[in-house]
Amino acid sequence: MNGIDPRAFPWLEANAHPKHWAELYFKGRRYGHLTSNISESLNSWLLKARKMPLLPMLEMIRHQLMEWFKERRTLEDRTAGLIVSKMAKELQATINARARRYRFYVCTDSIYEVESKETRQNYCVDLSARFCSCRQWTRTGLPCGHVCAVILGRKEDPQSYVDEYFTLAKYKATYRNPIFPPAGAAELELEGEEFNWREYVDEALQSDVENQDQDSDDELLPPSTRRPAGRPKKKRIRRTVEDEIPTRTFKCSRCKGEGHSRRTCRAAI
Repeated sequence: MNGIDPRAFPWLEANAHPKHWAELYFKGRRYGHLTSNISESLNSWLLKARKMPLLPMLEMIRHQLMEWFKERRTLEDRTAGLIVSKMAKELQATINARARRYRFYVCTDSIYEVESKETRQNYCVDLSARFCSCRQWTRTGLPCGHVCAVILGRKEDPQSYVDEYFTLAKYKATYRNPIFPPAGAAELELEGEEFNWREYVDEALQSDVENQDQDSDDELLPPSTRRPAGRPKKKRIRRTVEDEIPTRTFKCSRCKGEGHSRRTCRAAI
């Protein structure tokens, strides 16, 4: 920022707190996710479903979600430990690469001072508050190298200090609830008991009707919209930064010219 304009950073610092524009001071939890790749992958899969009428489109989405839930329910069955396999590998890599490089000093039963010879700085670690002054633990939910050094010195398991968001229990709870077929399906067997789907749907509809009667004064109507002219776009809108990325320029190995390849070269040699 200072390289582009030395006046930019002083102005930004004076007019906006770093928590609004620097991830280091952001108080929220991103859990290591900095992109929207997950939603973009889903949107890419929905291209085929979007061409269908409303009900077939919803059915296609429901069937795909049921398939994904089925796969993920058993994905971590063989994983040992407390956290999912991907996070376990990242935590072990941190332990192998960094945790054994630091020395720490005991302040209290939960507060420690960690000394780094590489950065020549000292870091404060509070295990009870799950905080390290390098802020990596707060930002990602995974203990940093300073915290891992203290945990290993206490002869404890670093996985027990990982945010519960990454635990196997939370992962399995995400996909525990089933996706039922729509109303009108035959009677189902659920957990060894006879389950009448028709009665369940009737009770749910009756509950919705009662709630609508109670909230009739606060009914929120959809906005008045107009379908824009032209064919609906299917590709996502690219950011300005992505458009500025230079594309590859072909160079002909025959005439050494640019803009074409040897296969389409028409230069006289």
